[in-house]
Amino acid sequence: MMISGKVKAAAAALALFSVLGLAGCGESGKPAASTAAAKVDNVKVKVGYSPSLCQAPIFVAYEKGYFKDAGLDPELVKVDGATANESLGSGKVDMEITLVSKTIHPLQNGLPVKGTTGVHFGCVRAITRPDSGIKDVKDLKGKRIGVAGLADTGTVIIQRALKHEGIGVTPDNMEVEFVVVDRNSLPQALYSGQVDAIVMTDPVGYIAQKEYGYVPVLDTATSKGWKDEYCCDLVVTNQFIEKNQAAAKALTEAIQKGSLYIKQHPEEAAKMLIEKKYVNGDEKEYAELLKSYNYTPSVQGGYDAIKAAAKDLSDLGLVNQLDAKEFADNAYYFFDGYQDVKSL
Repeated sequence: MMISGKVKAAAAALALFSVLGLAGCGESGKPAASTAAAKVDNVKVKVGYSPSLCQAPIFVAYEKGYFKDAGLDPELVKVDGATANESLGSGKVDMEITLVSKTIHPLQNGLPVKGTTGVHFGCVRAITRPDSGIKDVKDLKGKRIGVAGLADTGTVIIQRALKHEGIGVTPDNMEVEFVVVDRNSLPQALYSGQVDAIVMTDPVGYIAQKEYGYVPVLDTATSKGWKDEYCCDLVVTNQFIEKNQAAAKALTEAIQKGSLYIKQHPEEAAKMLIEKKYVNGDEKEYAELLKSYNYTPSVQGGYDAIKAAAKDLSDLGLVNQLDAKEFADNAYYFFDGYQDVKSL
């Protein structure tokens, strides 16, 4: 069943709280942090995951032994995407890889985590029919855009993209219509003409584009202005960091190694994910997707992504007004002396 509605209704319903202070700031403007020279020896860590390609560095780090090499004793805990934040807040898991744009609101509402590294790019695409006349984001003005939910990651991304093009997506200046469609029905809704474009996360978006012959309007893995912004960050609970900074630092390094392995060995990674039943799908297609996501981990890049997303969402009124730099400083942790993993 399809329900039509504009973002205005959703935006008006948002009841947000003030920004939670998660860390102090040093003279450089970044969160001050110090990591004691402590040995990490068999520290237990509850690794939250869901069965998706975004989580691939977790699976690789587990299978390749990067967690154990870092002195960690990992327990993989499957979490539902809809309750991922609750799992972090309740202590059910100590870490997750999460979509940055979808995490700003929970962070402002007090989600007790800090980002520690950017993991990869990509994940979201807006697609349309080849005969639609829509060539880029600018052409979406006045169009009906099918989304899985008004707070869905894809919706947030396309709102940000439209804002960048000067197209109104605020309650007092709405120049597009968002139409909520069951996620699995989005490709058919586009095919039937119920909507002019759809926004989906991968691999569903990638598969729909391929099977229906749809063309991309926006692909965050390749589009200008998006291909250099991390879509996904590693977040670690405040409690885990405070209890053992050295272990949290080691955990960040293990995830970075998992990410880098995917960049260097996408075919092997895709094969591993399917053979170990972490995901279901076509090995060749998944290898191509993994290649496009540019798994180049970066601590600074993860911070910059939070800052950029926070600014856009604040400007759009989707979160309470905030200072993007202050918000990112409070939501991120820079381990003293940490350097990104550059090789395996």
